[in-house]
Amino acid sequence: MTWKETLRDWRLYVFGGLFLFNLCFVLAFAAPRYFPAGNIITIKKGASLAALSHELEKQNVVRSALWFRAAVITMGGERGVQAGDYNLRKPQNAVTLAWRMVRGSHDLTLVKVTIPEGYKVSEIAPLFDERFPFFDKDIFKSLAPEGYMFPDTYFIQINATAGSVIELMQSNFDKKIATLEKEISDSKRSKDEIIRMASVIEAEVQTERDKRLVSGILWKRISIGMPLQVDAAPDTYRTAGLPPKPINNPGLVSIKAAANPETSPYLYFLSDKEGNTHYAKTLEEHTRNIQKYL
Repeated sequence: MTWKETLRDWRLYVFGGLFLFNLCFVLAFAAPRYFPAGNIITIKKGASLAALSHELEKQNVVRSALWFRAAVITMGGERGVQAGDYNLRKPQNAVTLAWRMVRGSHDLTLVKVTIPEGYKVSEIAPLFDERFPFFDKDIFKSLAPEGYMFPDTYFIQINATAGSVIELMQSNFDKKIATLEKEISDSKRSKDEIIRMASVIEAEVQTERDKRLVSGILWKRISIGMPLQVDAAPDTYRTAGLPPKPINNPGLVSIKAAANPETSPYLYFLSDKEGNTHYAKTLEEHTRNIQKYL
């Protein structure tokens, strides 16, 4: 056999080997033809690797449950993969998917959402727009507890649901309010009363000083049986006491002011068009302020 014949045979072996390798890779690891690109799959905590592998094969995420499982084990995931949601942005082979799931690479975009202080639940819901395809605004508006959706800046995954957002915002509320536990306890008022008052304060005035003063005025009105008479809650002109539930979602400054009212000689207040607050001791003085500033 000449060297040319040997070279030709060697090339045939190489090309044949590469062909077989590519064929095996396609049959075992390549993305299926009907890969569900653009979907998000959920791996539940505690799911076995065997069950997960068969489920992924059933959903056309992988071609072979056996080979996907082998890839996971090879990458050190003998105990399984990390639970959570995984974004199948585009078709990916089983080796890539195994690597992602062993390491918990979810490929979920985080969207910055800022909830302003004093927003109502009905105003928060529209902030979750087309960027959140799984967020149901109607469910959020029906289930989110007014007053306890803490206003803050959040970084939220695009697969967020109404339930997960409610849980996130309530959890944040619990963490924030925990810093005021002693102040609320010392106020001799329930947390619910403090939040209801804070929501009124949030709607009425802007600065930290004004919030403390207005808190003192409103608690004083309650103590003498006088209706709150605040524009933000019209029912308070007819009925004495706090609104039956929060009228919005107050921030920490308003909550702190509700728990720590500032004593003053005033019984009336109003805010002008520039947001400045004017106080009065008597109804006559308050009437003059109305004529002067409104």
